[in-house]
Amino acid sequence: MVISGRTRSIFVHIQKTGGVSIEAMLRSGDPGIGSSLHQGRRHLFARDIRPLVPSEQWEGYFKFAFVRNPWDRLVSWYHMCAQATAPNAFARHVQQHASTFDDFVMRTTTGIAERTTWNQLDYVTDVEGNVIVDFIGRYERLGEDSRRVGERLGLDAELPHANRSAHAHYRDYYTDETRDIVARRFARDILHFGYEF
Repeated sequence: MVISGRTRSIFVHIQKTGGVSIEAMLRSGDPGIGSSLHQGRRHLFARDIRPLVPSEQWEGYFKFAFVRNPWDRLVSWYHMCAQATAPNAFARHVQQHASTFDDFVMRTTTGIAERTTWNQLDYVTDVEGNVIVDFIGRYERLGEDSRRVGERLGLDAELPHANRSAHAHYRDYYTDETRDIVARRFARDILHFGYEF
């Protein structure tokens, strides 16, 4: 998450949705900010952020997040971990337990890797399932939606493309089995955001 007093915003950072680039854009308008960690976590659900900030800040700040096609997101996530040369604990876990993308989808789902099974919708809703952020952008239109955020926050900055991993088109990585696993696992995201394979 990123909380910016200067732009009066709270960014709910969902993994592999362009968040590092969004953070850089926010930093252009508020150089003093950094990723806010809570108990070592950078990627908190909005419902977990809400009790950590004063109520007037939660109510008065612009709260936003970005989401991504689940099939594409998992391919990007796997390659980021597999290609990491200075891996964090999660990337090390993936490197040790998922020698292939199929392994990542089918077997790397518990413990530290459980986060790969969480629907993105959970990051932006309360426990009743109500959306509690003001704006949800799409990775698929990252340039356009980030400009909308920038205009809303009074930022005049180009969005850098940071933290990019090298890989082919996401459809090339799926078998019928892994495609269906992702469809079942992220059924709520797919239904809510209208994603298709």
